[in-house]
Amino acid sequence: MEKHNIHFQSPLSLISALTINADTEEFSFRLDLSRSESFPSHRFSCVDDKFHADIRYSTYQVPQNAAHLQLKLGDCLGFGATGTVYSAHISNSLSDLSPPVPQELIVKFARLNHCRSLAREAWIYNCLDENQRLTGTVVPRCYGFFTSKLTESGVDYTTLSSSELPFELPWSLYEFDGNPDRDDILHDDFDDEVVRPQTWNPGHIITKDSSPWNSWTPDPDDPLVAVLLLEKGGQRYTDFDDKDPLVREDVELVCEDLEFAGIAHNDFRMPNLIRAPPATSVCRRHKRVHTWNIIDFNQAWPLDLSVENFPRDTNAVLNSRYRSGYFYGWQ
Repeated sequence: MEKHNIHFQSPLSLISALTINADTEEFSFRLDLSRSESFPSHRFSCVDDKFHADIRYSTYQVPQNAAHLQLKLGDCLGFGATGTVYSAHISNSLSDLSPPVPQELIVKFARLNHCRSLAREAWIYNCLDENQRLTGTVVPRCYGFFTSKLTESGVDYTTLSSSELPFELPWSLYEFDGNPDRDDILHDDFDDEVVRPQTWNPGHIITKDSSPWNSWTPDPDDPLVAVLLLEKGGQRYTDFDDKDPLVREDVELVCEDLEFAGIAHNDFRMPNLIRAPPATSVCRRHKRVHTWNIIDFNQAWPLDLSVENFPRDTNAVLNSRYRSGYFYGWQ
């Protein structure tokens, strides 16, 4: 359910349609995408170490009849097993949008078998924006989650695997993926670990259980492309940055903001920490502009930070493991 604040217009409310044009030496395509609902999470409780169905954790409304953004795809900035990230420049006039959208953005493409994971990541950004106003302070601003059927776009999809191509399309299957016919299992997918109230009847509210993403699997005959549109940040955290005590202090405060928001990241390591975008806003908690942002929330989930459980939850469960062996990639 969407919350409204007359003094705040979320970046997530600005765009309802997206066109991506790509014309490079490797590939050429035009992809028209529409705004889509994200994938809610169950909430975790430290009281019983289980996930709980909760109507407070449901889908967020997507904007209708908002701006149609057109992008020209730029360079590939990174890739992994679940997706690829590109820079992109706005190619149409959006001068009437407030707040203004930066001319250069980030387009994160899900691989064809990881659209569900990206839908979960989109929900976390939405949750942080709606409930905590943390997008633009400790995480980049998010401009929405978009999907398109390749069969309806005119884009050739007959060859889907990157191992069969001399180049890799942004959404191609990862050649070493052992499960091309399904997405990753999320932490709250195990039904026997989910507690539902005896009178559980969410009605028209779409929670994880009733979300179409809950049972989604990739269809090679009718493939879906999913993208997340984000503000562009800077370079990733390095060993050189790690030696600076001022950097470490700022990162610890950013982690604290995320913890107080009740979000467990679950994959906090060096590649998922970047220099904050130029237009980063002042953090309300720390009264400063953070110089670092956290990204990649496809494995994240929320907790119920009730007053009596708050110290235990933040210390025992939401520990970001900053500067741990996992953070450095040692384990």
